[in-house]
Amino acid sequence: MHVLVTRADPASALDWRARGATVIAAPLLAVAARAWCLPADGPEAIAFTSANGVRFAGAAPAAWRALPVFAVGSATAAAATAAGWRDVRDGGGSADTLFGAVAAAGFGAVFHLAGVDRTPVVLPPGLRVTVREVYAATLIGLSPEAVAALAAGTIDVVALTSPRAAAHFAGEIDRAGLARAAVALAALSPAVAAAAGSGWRAIAVAKTPGADAL
Repeated sequence: MHVLVTRADPASALDWRARGATVIAAPLLAVAARAWCLPADGPEAIAFTSANGVRFAGAAPAAWRALPVFAVGSATAAAATAAGWRDVRDGGGSADTLFGAVAAAGFGAVFHLAGVDRTPVVLPPGLRVTVREVYAATLIGLSPEAVAALAAGTIDVVALTSPRAAAHFAGEIDRAGLARAAVALAALSPAVAAAAGSGWRAIAVAKTPGADAL
């Protein structure tokens, strides 16, 4: 299977290759670190809603590595574990379930290391979230290699993992003059599929918003 992987996190391409896919990596977002400051009070727990949050959390004190970490899904949890966070818990696949898991675990406050652009969340009653934006993601165009592969019909499926990237991908396909009807998509969630719009050859939606389901 030939997969076009559009996620900026390098681990995403590695994950697909580990499953036997031939991958063309074509990130639609360029990710860069942002300066951030520590909170006045030490956090009770940490929340990561993306692997990029883990990647750009380098300024976090070493003592925090023992704090409970709630990761949005399996890929982010794996990234946190690899980065040395010792008590990592899978948050269930979405920001909503993640913060629900924090509250269910008995924490009244959590420190969220996040990106500038993120999905709004309805928080559980009483949960306090302190946010630091540790990275920003800028939209970029499809690479010439990706456009050529799509035009040649050698891509079996395009993996899309965020509504922002999905809408941008659809625009890039249209601007390149490629036929949507020749392209199949794998979407991480119904929201991602909806953002991609209609007209595709097929859209498969993960049953749960995690790397394994995708």
